[in-house]
Amino acid sequence: MILRKNGLCLVEWREDGSLRRSWVTPEMIVEDSGSSAIVNEPDEGVPYGIDFSRLIEFKATPEDFDRNMKTQGIWTYDDVRANPNGVRNAIRDVYGVDLVAVLNAVRKLENDGGTT
Repeated sequence: MILRKNGLCLVEWREDGSLRRSWVTPEMIVEDSGSSAIVNEPDEGVPYGIDFSRLIEFKATPEDFDRNMKTQGIWTYDDVRANPNGVRNAIRDVYGVDLVAVLNAVRKLENDGGTT
């Protein structure tokens, strides 16, 4: 259990390799040890957080990645090892997603009344 607020409990669990959270009622809690709880059907609670996978659409291709790697001066195995920041930049550039894009997407979701 993460938090209690207004008669609800925020719980977190792992499902299919991803972390999930939801607000559940105390009646849904089968066992509570203080720091952790067993909850029946936690996914039936009120979802908590944003599904970031729906915010940004990625359109990168392997060719885009190759072009960006070479733009960063990365042509060989040795270049990859010697320039990890260049590799990060190439990945960032190929996906074209930066903080501003994420902030704009979150702001739009918030204005549209989406889950926060």
